[in-house]
Amino acid sequence: MQVKNSFAVIAGGAIGASLRGVIGTLMNGSPIATFVINMVGSILLGFFYQFVRMNPRLSDSVKKLIATGLLGSFTTFSTYSLDLFVYIRDGHFWELAFYGGGSILAGILSVIIGVSLAKKVGRD
Repeated sequence: MQVKNSFAVIAGGAIGASLRGVIGTLMNGSPIATFVINMVGSILLGFFYQFVRMNPRLSDSVKKLIATGLLGSFTTFSTYSLDLFVYIRDGHFWELAFYGGGSILAGILSVIIGVSLAKKVGRD
């Protein structure tokens, strides 16, 4: 089973990283691209989290493929951290506060939205 889960993570990771790369390129690699990717990823992860709770028989491989592989490689916390470092290095403290704090707050809100959407879809 462990090998199957590992391949699921690898496959999901390839898809998520590719999507992240395409979106980043389309948005010229700006910190806004990182923000958009992280918020979309947070919504999707929140949705998937709730979906799994409502569908507990979902296989471990599918959970690993989507949550760990696809969404784990799609979201970009390491890039987010580097963006924050660059703002600090360049002395852009207002941007640092807005981008850093805004990403955390919007990320939490995005997860809440994803969970709420999954609950609504589950009722239909």
